[in-house]
Amino acid sequence: MPDPGNDPAPVADAPAAGEPTAERVRGIFALIAHRYDAFNAVSSLGVDRLWRRDTVRAARLTRTSRVLDLCSGTGDLALALARFGRPAEVVGTDFVPEMLKVAEKKARTRHSGRTAVSFQVADAQNLPFPDASFEVVTVAFGVRNLPDRSANFAEVLRVLKPGGRYVILEFSRPGFPPWRWIYYAYLRFVIPSIGGLLTGDRASFVYLNESIRAFPSQGALANELRKAGFSAISWEDRTGGVVAIHVAVK
Repeated sequence: MPDPGNDPAPVADAPAAGEPTAERVRGIFALIAHRYDAFNAVSSLGVDRLWRRDTVRAARLTRTSRVLDLCSGTGDLALALARFGRPAEVVGTDFVPEMLKVAEKKARTRHSGRTAVSFQVADAQNLPFPDASFEVVTVAFGVRNLPDRSANFAEVLRVLKPGGRYVILEFSRPGFPPWRWIYYAYLRFVIPSIGGLLTGDRASFVYLNESIRAFPSQGALANELRKAGFSAISWEDRTGGVVAIHVAVK
């Protein structure tokens, strides 16, 4: 009979191909931070800038708005909010310091408007801000990388003021089957190749492909937001459903 004291420790199951874990997400984005902007521009053919502009419009900012941008990465949405929305303040957060270093450098060289812009390391599932601190919370291409979306939704509800808006820009699911097939083929074959050429880390972009395919459809994400306690939930597709902009109200 085997000695129980010598049994090997159980090995945790490896995460599924597109499953986000804190360690996996932090490791990927720390590694590719310095080339992430180049990848976005090339892989989206520059359309990502239009998606962010539409996200700013969906936020319905005023000159007195205080905005929290989650999973801010290299700061593109935070800076677009400041430039085109012109709120009083934008606070960008991310839990990958390497990404925020790029964001801070861009802010120093590209931002000169009246909006106060700052960045800090924070987990979107456990925010270090008081209740009812912001009129608007935004996130671009970050929700699908959160291991616990429900924790994020609860935290956003907490830090939003009554009537505040949560605006989510995320990759989604095209409704037209032929376009969806083309899009999924692009994700599977082209995205890892572009990412590998630009960063030398093809494996990270295989994960990104799988995380997009595993993410809920537009309607399913809306249902998650509704169950979390948001109301007046709506979404608009862009580029035939390649991305969707969701808006949910506290």
